[in-house]
Amino acid sequence: MTGRRDREAGEGRVNGVRPADPRPGVPDGDPSHPTTALLRAYANRPLPAAARDAVEAHVDQCADCREQLAPLMADDPGLTALWQRVDHAVDEPDRSLLERCALRVGVPEDAARLCAAMPGLRRSWWAGAALLLLLAVAAARWSGSASAPLLYFALVPALSAVGVVTVTGRRFDPAYVWLAVSPLGGFRVVLLRAAAVQLLSLALGAAGAAGLPLPFLARLGWLVPSLMLTALCLALSSRMDALPTIGLTLAAWALCLGATYNTDLPAATRMLLPGTQLVMAGVALLAAGALVALRDGFDRPTARSRTTTRRAA
Repeated sequence: MTGRRDREAGEGRVNGVRPADPRPGVPDGDPSHPTTALLRAYANRPLPAAARDAVEAHVDQCADCREQLAPLMADDPGLTALWQRVDHAVDEPDRSLLERCALRVGVPEDAARLCAAMPGLRRSWWAGAALLLLLAVAAARWSGSASAPLLYFALVPALSAVGVVTVTGRRFDPAYVWLAVSPLGGFRVVLLRAAAVQLLSLALGAAGAAGLPLPFLARLGWLVPSLMLTALCLALSSRMDALPTIGLTLAAWALCLGATYNTDLPAATRMLLPGTQLVMAGVALLAAGALVALRDGFDRPTARSRTTTRRAA
């Protein structure tokens, strides 16, 4: 009988549960729970696989043993670091490239997330815009025509304006209706997104302009028109849908290009002349003033967005 009890005790230690006989450190009347020493060994992970599996299966079903095991595992630096990595992976949202760049330059996290949550613009948009500008630069350098750079000066402002309207308009943002009830307000969100897209557009335009066969100051001739078209688009979008806004802005831009066309000037346009640049800067300032005056339009959901809200509710 004594040998049988010894064998049962040995099997109990191997399986990770207490034997039926009382032993030092085992509470009386509760022989089926692992001892404190066994729990400590489980926490430090030196147990054989069979014993570890048995303890793990028991702890999974026993709240008292989990409570006793918690302080034993809290002092393990490796396990603590592992849980921190798990918590970080679970709680930390996936960040886009734009959001990570915004955070690195000191933009607050909430503003960076709002800037990055742009359903209308993806990497495909920026890749397509970069390819289009690259083709325009190639045409300006190797076509042999004096008017070839005009294509670049026409494309950069147009792409910038279309990009801004795409990320700020109601049509392309399914969550736009919630801006009316958000703590930040629609106007601030629109400005944040517009600024993000405008900065990226300016960087893309500057990179492409470096390849134009023109003097340095002439290469910057797209900058003021780009700001002008962006301000016009934002002012119009406060009262109009995105598609009419884009259509009217691009039509006005086409008329402007036609009115300033002159084959006797660099890039075949008067747009690069100081007087024309000042006029466009004045139009940009007027559009910015109109945008501020009409800013309440970004905080009011339209009939279409109200219908979307009722359906979502």
